[in-house]
Amino acid sequence: MTCVRHSGTGVWLSRAAGPLLLAVVLGAILPGRPIEAQAGETAGLRHSAHELAFGVFWPPQAPLPDQTQAAKPLLQGALRVAWEELPARACLARLTVTLTRPSDEAARESWNSKLAFAEIDWMRYVRVWDGEGRWLWPNLPYLLRLPGVERVERYGGVDPGKGVDNDFAALLIRKYDATGQTEDARTRKRPLVSAEWRAAGATNVNKQTVVHSARSDEFTFHLGGGPVLGKSLARVWLVYADFMGARTPPGWPDAPEFAGGVLAYFEIEWDPEAAQERRLTMRQTIPRQGTGFDWARWVSRTKLATNWTATARLADAP
Repeated sequence: MTCVRHSGTGVWLSRAAGPLLLAVVLGAILPGRPIEAQAGETAGLRHSAHELAFGVFWPPQAPLPDQTQAAKPLLQGALRVAWEELPARACLARLTVTLTRPSDEAARESWNSKLAFAEIDWMRYVRVWDGEGRWLWPNLPYLLRLPGVERVERYGGVDPGKGVDNDFAALLIRKYDATGQTEDARTRKRPLVSAEWRAAGATNVNKQTVVHSARSDEFTFHLGGGPVLGKSLARVWLVYADFMGARTPPGWPDAPEFAGGVLAYFEIEWDPEAAQERRLTMRQTIPRQGTGFDWARWVSRTKLATNWTATARLADAP
């Protein structure tokens, strides 16, 4: 058992091993931890922030509750949710994901070996070698992002064989009632979605800049309130749109995300009846279903298209 001190209330809380053992049976749940908490400006209301560390593996792996994996992650991730309590038992959440690449020499060689894809011709356009024959690091946000001029502001582009552009990572968020069965009308037809990634901790970067961290757009959404007075749930999918034939773990959704799949999946729950420090909780777990999103329609870019759009939706306001 370990004890942690809640930064907002100063109360010492115990964290026993029992729930982790239970999580193994229930589906590998990784809980987020509060990283800050303090009183809000409105009497009786609060705001706080939680952060959940996770790994992105290639091929994808199911999460384990103690985050011990047989393989090292390709990327280290952090899901951060800052939230504030609103009147009418509601919550306003702001969500970002940061992906960081391990950057020592062993990690560089691992990236070079795992992601060589030597049989794919266009890889020669995105791989750069120095005078000693050492593969240089690619700018991580340019590997992940969809917006931008291909080969200049991003590495992805229209695949000449497939005739589509599916080289990007994206986040998608849907909201549900407490049962997870009924989706909120504000995301049923138009979920929150973005495939933009920017350099974290660096400025004035270009394709040749060595950048090891990428941060997503910030999403803003509401939980609870209105007709949903009790618990409510947000589901968050991190996907990559081309798995290049890689297998997904057992229990992963069969439906593809474009030509790819889910890299990591999270659930964020709002419970206005819980104690202050537990009103918003988040966990990483196995995705029992896919996003249900038409990525090919959203990314209307083909080798025949002269104009295309992939408009991000970052807030659940009408």
